[in-house]
Amino acid sequence: MSGARAQRACFALLLALIGVSMFLLNCHMPLMMDDYDYSFSWSTGERLAGVGDVLASQAAHYRLWGGRSVVHALAQLFLYWGEGVFNVANALMYLVLLLEICALAGRRDGRTLLCAHGLLLLTVPFFGTVFLWLDGACNYLWGTALALVPLLIAKSERGGGFFDADGLRGAPAVPVSFLAGWTNENTACGVLAALLLLLAHDAVKGRRIRPWRAAALAAQALGVAVMLLAPGNFARASEEATRGFLAEMIYRAAVIAWCTLCSAGVVLALGAAVVLFARRRRVALRLERAALPVLAAVLSAGALLGSPQISDRSFTAVAVLCIAALLALCGQIAVSRRAAAGGAAVMALLVALGTAVALRDVTAHEAAWQAQVERIEAAAKAGEAEVTVASVPSTSRFTMEVTLQTDPDAWPNRTLGKYYGIRVRGQ
Repeated sequence: MSGARAQRACFALLLALIGVSMFLLNCHMPLMMDDYDYSFSWSTGERLAGVGDVLASQAAHYRLWGGRSVVHALAQLFLYWGEGVFNVANALMYLVLLLEICALAGRRDGRTLLCAHGLLLLTVPFFGTVFLWLDGACNYLWGTALALVPLLIAKSERGGGFFDADGLRGAPAVPVSFLAGWTNENTACGVLAALLLLLAHDAVKGRRIRPWRAAALAAQALGVAVMLLAPGNFARASEEATRGFLAEMIYRAAVIAWCTLCSAGVVLALGAAVVLFARRRRVALRLERAALPVLAAVLSAGALLGSPQISDRSFTAVAVLCIAALLALCGQIAVSRRAAAGGAAVMALLVALGTAVALRDVTAHEAAWQAQVERIEAAAKAGEAEVTVASVPSTSRFTMEVTLQTDPDAWPNRTLGKYYGIRVRGQ
């Protein structure tokens, strides 16, 4: 086997191993919290009974709650089709995200793939919430992977890839960009802003702008507008408390800085270390290779200034883009084969240990919540009017806390009670 074929085979094998590990983790992540809400149609209040129900549900959801119709439709489709379908599809989508990181980094080899997975697994503090939990994964794994596609199209258009052509070759970018814009508020806005700045830069430099590229950006902007202008967004925003404009902006900026540090602080520190190392070794880094993902990461985080609610999981794309930028820098530093093999071995060991810990934590979390579910099902089968169960705390980055209220009519108790046909009270 030639060297190139051996590298491709190793890459495929590593991709398969990561996919299997993610599938196992997904199999042990139970339905929780919002999953019960989205198991019902927002239009009829009944359990989902078909794809038509999902579409009608999302039309009502758009009016009542929010504009992330694409990702919430995915969540409801998977809840209708069943966890088995989701477990397979989600593991595959995680691999797609890793391939996107490699593409943005400009490197497609086993070490880059391993490092991308290792950095996500070992440094993202909310890994389980955004990559394993059904509703969270549809919002943030699937939403991020789709939202980043226009960046890959731009990289291809500028670097001799599939989209570096005129005419019909660029036509698929238009509908894909529309869907990419209709995914996640801060990520979609950040990516759109980055591409608009890139377009302005090219125009100033006199670079020819292909018509399909302008059309794709317009479609992406339309997707963002459709998402942001959902009536449900305004209904939710009106319920949020305000501190006054200036105080609110200062508060949000502080929260954004803190969440960025928590989600990507390790990666940013490694990036600074790589730059310092390159300077000491007098290696001329081409920083422009990391510029686009860094710009998109900064703008995605900054877009949250306009959001009434800021959660740590909203920084999924920030972490992903910073990892892509770090790997783009690392790929420019030449190391010996022995050093490269040693580094890969260390990362493989860390990934193996991290995966074992993740599987242990997720399995224990599954058992703890399943015990409460069995109590609910047993009480419902016995015809009892009400059952009291315990919340399930989370102490791991691979799981998510299940918090129940003492009031059976409070959320999420009321939806859980509706799901199982019995009033549920938290301890």
